[in-house]
Amino acid sequence: MCQGYDYECEYETGDQNLPTKRPMASEESPTQPAGKAARLASAGSPAKPATGSSILPGILEPSKARYVGRYSSVAFPLYVGLEVQATKLPRLHSFAYHSGIRKEPPCAVTHKIAEKVSWNTMRSLIEVYKALIHPIFGFLDMDLFSTRCEKHWHGQPQDMVFEAMVSGVLALASLFNGNLDQDVEMWLILHAKEILEDCSISRFPSLEQIAAWILRAIYIRCTGRPHVTWLISCTIMHLIEATGLHHASEYVVQTTGSLAPGQEVSNTGIRTVHVANCLHIVIAFEYGRSIMAINRPTLGHTRQMTHDGGLTPQLCNLVAALPATRATDDPSDMTGDLSSALEKVVEIPVDHDFLLLLRADLALGIYRRLRVMDSKVQQVHNDRVMAAGTAALPAARRLVSQGQPWWNVVGTAFQFACALLVMDTSSGYEKLVETMDTLEMVVDRLDTHLAREALSTARQLVRASLDKKRKGVEALERIVGSPSPELAARQSEGQLPQDFSSLSPSLAPQLPLDLDSLWAMEFQLPL
Repeated sequence: MCQGYDYECEYETGDQNLPTKRPMASEESPTQPAGKAARLASAGSPAKPATGSSILPGILEPSKARYVGRYSSVAFPLYVGLEVQATKLPRLHSFAYHSGIRKEPPCAVTHKIAEKVSWNTMRSLIEVYKALIHPIFGFLDMDLFSTRCEKHWHGQPQDMVFEAMVSGVLALASLFNGNLDQDVEMWLILHAKEILEDCSISRFPSLEQIAAWILRAIYIRCTGRPHVTWLISCTIMHLIEATGLHHASEYVVQTTGSLAPGQEVSNTGIRTVHVANCLHIVIAFEYGRSIMAINRPTLGHTRQMTHDGGLTPQLCNLVAALPATRATDDPSDMTGDLSSALEKVVEIPVDHDFLLLLRADLALGIYRRLRVMDSKVQQVHNDRVMAAGTAALPAARRLVSQGQPWWNVVGTAFQFACALLVMDTSSGYEKLVETMDTLEMVVDRLDTHLAREALSTARQLVRASLDKKRKGVEALERIVGSPSPELAARQSEGQLPQDFSSLSPSLAPQLPLDLDSLWAMEFQLPL
């Protein structure tokens, strides 16, 4: 308790053998002495956290994977029982949450996936998932997953949430491989959605539910709308909070269950939290929506991850470089944070084509925010964005050539072209040629409505920029005026005008000039 409040532990005389972190009173014997219950009540009563700590311990019931804040109405009866020294404490339960005049609907889904997809197809699609998607989003224990799949297909059905996970894996693998008919692929996505949204199943949040929602979010990000994708990513973050995975163990008071106080979350749970957090931030940052904070200080306690050589740590490093800015922050501070973040993101090394695209996406997202803060973006910012965007172009060409429809194979080149147009620099226009060539190649390979729409829009913007510059040149020509035929002829022959009255007196006697020697002269400017 003291550790959770950031207090220095102190004990009265006679209590020297008490541990620094106590289990909740529901683990004690119903006939415990009144004095012991009183001490637990005192330890569990709300208090103002010490300076420098804004984290209040929550309550976790591991047997149901249910986490609530200490101020929750669900937890209050338990604290009241402690306060009045009840011999039988109320359980962590939503007492009187509503009037109870209706029954909850039963589960409306059944196991069907083994009837839709054969075991051989299932095994081949798992290999596709392991090769293309798992290295980047490495949150599943693939060995355990494969073992459970074999049981599920051979007479030992797993739970319904596992079937939702399987549906997500198969749908993603089919998207990247095309082994399944599109109708079957769509059935898998809808089947997983039906399971995850069934009220009798969703009432018990779990790590498997979070995994199934992550798979759904990745698929919808590759095929769906931005608003729906953001909503799904927010659901994942709510489930992480509901299961208590967003808190390190020292910030959680556990009631009953198999987990002992102080036991850390499994490595799979840690990876799941970080992948979910990264995915949500990427989706919200790109779309310009709110990012749900799940207590970054406690996430810092679970940074250790093992991925067997996977690329997930590189994904996390990219996202961790983004600034934790809010709309209420001071604009000058935000500009500094964004500038620093842009430098960090561009310099992070990555080893996968998708991560090259993602790095460019994050750099472009920071650049868009910098333009909102200050319309005159520094040239160093332009250079960093161009470096990230240029590295992403061949990556987009390779991915589309390999048939990997990651969500940004079109979007990165399109957004980079837009950024180059607003930069309005000669170096930017040189990069624009390669960018448009890449976009045309990607669109030609995909040949979809959304891809053709992006290319058409990019071409319209390029034409508009060209028209704008032509109008500017025409205006300048009108200001200068048309030269006389005699002056135009002399200029074409490289002769200078005869009227030298506007030149410096020191140069006039030396005319006609040797231009080569003139450029080599060192002029002494007055101080």
